[in-house]
Amino acid sequence: MSREARVGIFVLLGLIVLTFFTFRVSKWGLIAEKGYRLTVDFDTAAGLEPKSDVKMAGVPIGKVEEIQLVGNRARLVLRVRQGIRIPIDSVGSIQTQGLLGEKYVEILPGKDAQRNLPAGGQVANTLNPTNLDEIVRKLSAIGDDVKKFTETLSATFGSPEGKKALGEILRNVQATTASLRNVVQGNEQRFERIVANFDRLSADLSDISASNKQDLRATIANLRALSDTLKSEAPGLVSKLEEMSERVSGVVGDNRENLKESIRNIKTASARLDNTLDAAGKVMARIDRGEGTLGKLVTDNAAYTSLTDTLEGINRYVRKGEQLKTFIDYHLEWQERPSEFKHFVNLRLQPTADKYYTIGVVDDPRGRFSSTTTTLTTTPPGSTTTTTEEKFENKLMISALIARKFSGLTVKGGVIESTGGLGLDYELLKNRLTVGADAWDFSRRDLPPHLKLYGNYDIVKNLFVTGGVDDVLASERNLRTLFLGFGIKFADEDIKTVLGAVPIKP
Repeated sequence: MSREARVGIFVLLGLIVLTFFTFRVSKWGLIAEKGYRLTVDFDTAAGLEPKSDVKMAGVPIGKVEEIQLVGNRARLVLRVRQGIRIPIDSVGSIQTQGLLGEKYVEILPGKDAQRNLPAGGQVANTLNPTNLDEIVRKLSAIGDDVKKFTETLSATFGSPEGKKALGEILRNVQATTASLRNVVQGNEQRFERIVANFDRLSADLSDISASNKQDLRATIANLRALSDTLKSEAPGLVSKLEEMSERVSGVVGDNRENLKESIRNIKTASARLDNTLDAAGKVMARIDRGEGTLGKLVTDNAAYTSLTDTLEGINRYVRKGEQLKTFIDYHLEWQERPSEFKHFVNLRLQPTADKYYTIGVVDDPRGRFSSTTTTLTTTPPGSTTTTTEEKFENKLMISALIARKFSGLTVKGGVIESTGGLGLDYELLKNRLTVGADAWDFSRRDLPPHLKLYGNYDIVKNLFVTGGVDDVLASERNLRTLFLGFGIKFADEDIKTVLGAVPIKP
């Protein structure tokens, strides 16, 4: 079998394998469509992309197959693996892995285990996702309310009327505490008189009992008879009355000391209240003068301005993180001379729509061309021999470029295959066809700069073919060559899908 036939078979097998994996991970991936479909509607699906995970109880059970706009709401078409049963009263929500991680759909399983959602059914119950921009707006509104409150407080207590009203309030409180102190002092003397009256009353009762002993004895006998009757008829009532009498006696006996203690506590509390009001008056005066943290908050807007700047900085950081896009591509080129394959791997970081950075590695079967000429003197005298050695070296090379887009034209420059270079690209056919030219290695000895003309065509989203002429200006040493190849490329959503499909074992 000839070399061309072997190369053709290898290229055909490569195309079949790449096409299979491309359809496996792309939106035309009919090979990967297994399981059954479900739909769920949300007010917004911001930040959610097709191929995002669908999880239940934190375990992946499927993928988001499609996102549609139905009316004013976002409808998600979910592809759930066979064998997964979702209760009919389950709840759908959009969650985020961490603060700035990727979003996914979480299914909160319901309690009705007897009825499950059929294929093509809809998850009726949903929880609206929390929007970071909405949180920032709410925090900004809270800041506005705090500012209005501080302005109102400053206007109220900072005006002459407010100061006058606050002074009147403090004077009224002081007058009230003085009156309370006078009342407590008057009650102390009155309570002492009441105790003295009780002493005299007990002395009078003693005299009465001495002069009426017989009557008291008869009364005691009657009470004894009554107590016997009650004891026989209601023993439980007698025990309760005895217990009650003991408690009343104890309370009456202890009330005198407790009452004096209570009066002393009231006097102490009154003194503390007076000191507290004096301290409060001093604090309000410091606030009015703008002293301390609260005074600065009332009279200065710096705290509100700092909070607003912080929230705006967070918002700008989140927007920049959402705008950065990443692309990875690999392609190979079969070169007519020396009938070998040249490999390319590139990483492109695109912070904005009109600017990107590219870092790549190139494996060239020929490497960089170099020649060495050696002159030797031989016998007879005056004879010389000139030897020229030509070789290729440094097969593995690095590229690092900065590119700027102007409509369909892209200008790029930097390092191309380990030397300085620049290039131009132009996009056609709705960006599916790209034609371009790259020039580098301007200091080659006895050779013109390395010029490459090429064209890339996207067959599908992730698969493209390439072809052109390499080293166009080098007509000597068999350096000019035709090339033909193909490659595969991945964007952000494709990288997430591929990484999500890789099993992670502990």
